[in-house]
Amino acid sequence: MSVATVNKPRARDRQATKEALMAAAVTVIAECGYEGATTRAIADAAGCSEALIQRYFNGKEGLLLAILDKEDDRSDAALFLGRPLCSSLAQEAREMLAHSVEKISERSDRIRIVISRALLDEAFKARFNRIWIREDVKSGLESRLARYVYAGMADPDLDIGVAAEMLLSLSFELGFIHRELLQTSPDRTNRLLEQFAEMFGRAISAPLSTGRSVSESGDAPR
Repeated sequence: MSVATVNKPRARDRQATKEALMAAAVTVIAECGYEGATTRAIADAAGCSEALIQRYFNGKEGLLLAILDKEDDRSDAALFLGRPLCSSLAQEAREMLAHSVEKISERSDRIRIVISRALLDEAFKARFNRIWIREDVKSGLESRLARYVYAGMADPDLDIGVAAEMLLSLSFELGFIHRELLQTSPDRTNRLLEQFAEMFGRAISAPLSTGRSVSESGDAPR
């Protein structure tokens, strides 16, 4: 199967070559599937040497992870974490998990490929985990949970790091059942997320007698 060469200037710097290889890989994988997409076909489509895939990405798997990392929208994550506090921690968990399901749905084809690799290779899974649960996202979520503590809505003794890790890890694991999620009715999926969100909210919420309103903490209630 022939794949059109990605149009790039003949003289490229390292970054331009990497960008060309990633763009070519997206096209080739879409047409041939992950297993059928050879590094030779990707390199030919990018108009460069096959050896550069190994040099820049440590092979086809590394190239796939680089594509996912590039597609991960930092501005979207910052905007989502910067929204006003929810009226409850259960609602916070509910919105975060729903956001994860939405992102999984948008990238279903690539997630399917990555998950199949992660199930076979623990090292690959660990690398994928670092992309999915980035340090900047984790620190952003920890800062957000700290605002709930300050508002008196979360347990003052809450281990913020553990709570953030719990939510992010669940969103990561949702990727491993993405096919079931996409085949499950929206009502059933929502019920499952609702049940977890309620349990999470009860586990980390402050006693009602000590809580402050969201508006008292400086965040507008939603």
